[in-house]
Amino acid sequence: MEDTIFSSSSDEDFKFENQTFDNMLIERKLDTERDILFINCTFKELVAFENFTARAFDFMDCHFDKGLSIDKSTLNSLSFFNCDGWDIEISANSSHSLSLRSVKANIIEINGDYTELQIVSSTIKEIKLNNVNSTYSHRESKINFLEDNKIQKVNLECSTNFSIISFKAGIYDSVFFDGDFKKRILFSGNFEIKNLYLDGSVFQNRIDFECGIFEHVSFYRSLFKGLILISDVNYFENKPRELIIKSLTFHSCNFEKDVTVHIRKIQRFDTSNCNYLEILNVNNFAVEKSDLVMISLAGVNKGTIIIEKTYADISLLGINLGNIFFKDLDVSTFYLSEFQNTGSVSFLNVKSGLFFVIQDSISGNLNFLNSDINVFNEIIITNSNIDGANFNRYPLKILSFSKFPNAGYGIEKKSLRNHNLKNVYNQLKKTARLKGDVDSANRFESLEHRQLLLSKKISFDSILLFLNLLSNNNGRSWFQGIIFTLLVGLLFFTFYLKTIGINFGMDDCYQDYILFMTSFPKLSLASYYNDSWETQFIIWLSRIFISYGIYQTIAAFRKYGKG
Repeated sequence: MEDTIFSSSSDEDFKFENQTFDNMLIERKLDTERDILFINCTFKELVAFENFTARAFDFMDCHFDKGLSIDKSTLNSLSFFNCDGWDIEISANSSHSLSLRSVKANIIEINGDYTELQIVSSTIKEIKLNNVNSTYSHRESKINFLEDNKIQKVNLECSTNFSIISFKAGIYDSVFFDGDFKKRILFSGNFEIKNLYLDGSVFQNRIDFECGIFEHVSFYRSLFKGLILISDVNYFENKPRELIIKSLTFHSCNFEKDVTVHIRKIQRFDTSNCNYLEILNVNNFAVEKSDLVMISLAGVNKGTIIIEKTYADISLLGINLGNIFFKDLDVSTFYLSEFQNTGSVSFLNVKSGLFFVIQDSISGNLNFLNSDINVFNEIIITNSNIDGANFNRYPLKILSFSKFPNAGYGIEKKSLRNHNLKNVYNQLKKTARLKGDVDSANRFESLEHRQLLLSKKISFDSILLFLNLLSNNNGRSWFQGIIFTLLVGLLFFTFYLKTIGINFGMDDCYQDYILFMTSFPKLSLASYYNDSWETQFIIWLSRIFISYGIYQTIAAFRKYGKG
């Protein structure tokens, strides 16, 4: 049953006050220049208004038991004040203003064109803005979420939207953007959003995060054609603002303009499979170690990325096709895993660090421009290609596995660790030699041979490697070569004396020892001639090992002249 309530022929406004409508109310095709006003009314059944033309359509202190629908109407203003209901549908209307103030509802669906749309002090389970302001107008339109809202879910789904959208106050569990948004989006004020999703959309204009508290912000599978400014600093007044984002994620997005993330209170930042045509700049403004920020770059990233002034735990995974700069950082862990760098990664003024880890990666053009990698307490490199790395100072100590097993960095299997270090030192040797750093190249060659010795079972090769280490530290120490030669000579001189029946004593025999050594290659004493096979065998061995010691000494003297 339908009740017809608009039957007055006077010029006064349609005003309904303190009324209860027990039956379904459906009204169609009303054309008037008057206002329509419902005050303190209760609607027991469904209420529907369709094809209305009026100056104002207002509901104050009204209650809707079953639902309200306003469709295909042309109004100067449409407002709800202190109303409550189950479902409210406002669809395909054209109105200069739409105001929801102190409204309580389960679901509100809004569609149509509204120059000024505002939601204030309302408690709503879900509000859907579907294709709101989807037609272009010379008059600027706005959608404002204002103070004291408590809304669980906000869904802005628009094929095209021409409104400036701003969140200035309220508490929201989830906010979704899905569509083509032509105008600026602004988050500024005292509000909280638990989860914000900008998903599968095109954003033609800039997006500003100035104030607010966010649990998680996700930029996902979208195109951003304007600036992205996430900043807790008022640059005009040089004052901080209250902006908190616990987790910020960029995934599979294209950014055509600068992306700026200048925020002190952030716990995690992730970017993966993103293309930055200009610059991504992340700045935590940390002047000393403060709260740790987890930073992850994964997937395939393109463009210039600058991360600076933060105390961070940094992970690089996937493929880098751009240029990444880390500036003025304190680092907990720098972690490269399954990472292929075809662009460049540069460190500028890294001040401190706990773990520097490269595993299962191709480091590519990895540059320590004015930073010392040795500021890290542990440097762990495993199963990786680091041929393209450029060091301001080469690492002093490299590990195959962390000293802290719970960290889980490196190779757990002990039998593979020495072989891994041999490969690492071999690469560093080649890198240093290519750059003309002979001293570092010799050091890494010595370390390479030492790890080769440790990785081999006992054999003739392992004995040779041990003698090379013992005789001149694998070509690095001529002084060690001299000491080795003298000690070997002393050992065989002692054996020589025993074969001719003389007990060795330094007080009595040091002159004979000198004569023995200086008689090289004869290595015998004329005053104690003995042609027994034992004596001749010792002389023969002496010639071999002392000659080896002399050769190793000469080789170490030439360490800077070797190719």
